[in-house]
Amino acid sequence: MTDFLAETWLLWLLLSTGVALYWAARSRVWFRYVYRRYLMALVTLLTVSAIVFSLMEVLPGDCAEKYIAYKNTQGMVITQADIDAERSRMGLDKSLPERWGRWVTNLTLKGDLGFSCAKRQSVNLALGDRFWLSFGFCLAGLLFAYLIAVPFGILSAWTLNKPWRDHNPQHSAARRRLNTLGLSLAKISDLLLRVISYLGLALPNFLLALSIILLYVFAGEATPTGLYSEAWKNEPWFAASGFQWGKLDDFIGHIWLPVFVIGWAATALQLQTVRALVVDEANKLYVDAARARGVDGFRLWARYPVRHAISPLFNSVGFDFQRVFNDLPIVAVVIGLTDAAALLIEALAMTNDQELAAAILFLVALVVIIMNFITDIVLAAVDPRVRSSVMGSGGH
Repeated sequence: MTDFLAETWLLWLLLSTGVALYWAARSRVWFRYVYRRYLMALVTLLTVSAIVFSLMEVLPGDCAEKYIAYKNTQGMVITQADIDAERSRMGLDKSLPERWGRWVTNLTLKGDLGFSCAKRQSVNLALGDRFWLSFGFCLAGLLFAYLIAVPFGILSAWTLNKPWRDHNPQHSAARRRLNTLGLSLAKISDLLLRVISYLGLALPNFLLALSIILLYVFAGEATPTGLYSEAWKNEPWFAASGFQWGKLDDFIGHIWLPVFVIGWAATALQLQTVRALVVDEANKLYVDAARARGVDGFRLWARYPVRHAISPLFNSVGFDFQRVFNDLPIVAVVIGLTDAAALLIEALAMTNDQELAAAILFLVALVVIIMNFITDIVLAAVDPRVRSSVMGSGGH
């Protein structure tokens, strides 16, 4: 019984969460909304699993043929009967709905992602920590993008209709010169940021990665490809003398490249998005009304257009993660990474490993759905506009 509960922990976690939300939803509207979003997330995840599994089945060949082909390379004589027997042993002679049902059941009950034909081992072992490595790359790239795009996007929106010089006759000459300097610097920064954002949208990530690598080559420096240099690749994190700080320094010296490259396009896109959202909010009547009441300067922007423009951006974190991950596979190949994105390229383009590719795509979809679920319920809690629209009467 203990082994059964240990193997099926994922199922019990999903069921217990659903039951807890159901009982809480009986008395509170807020939890009713969360419960509905939870059910919607589960249905969406189930639908995505069916789509991903079906798409992988469209690819030519199956696991039995690959396994038999591998045996054939070892000098064994293989017949069609051998292929059929292997297909029957793996359950590949069943219909598509039956095989999908078994895949979903094993995933839900045991967390089993299937069997990798190319790696000759379970997908869980083949992936190992690689998916978490890709997950960390994407989160770091998004954090990099938001830390740059949000403040500078707001600055760009603020300077949109500002003049280059201060012509206010009520200001002293010294104050006009100081304001003119500040306005000029802001306008120049805005122009530079807009040029950089256009370059980010136009320049492919892999080309940026190649350019950076070539700069290192021309400078005669070791290229920051992979996760570690040759000197530290096989060294443990902990030695007899304790933690090896040199390996951490080497890791940081390599990890900045994929984070910067995948965050490049995300930064450019978010910079344009933040600027457009803040400008749109700044032109609305409630901002003019606040200005008429005497609210101005930083207080006006922070309380009204900026505050209301950030909510849609926060709600798109899940989709931004998916967009960043879409850029990661090619970048991983160029930089020489061995994360899940590089494994996805290998599974799709080289080994035709449907089970492995389906597992990686499913995990990405799982992360996106979880992020969207979390941002939806957080936004409904903190934004009165969302709360009133999705829960009615303020969500009490």
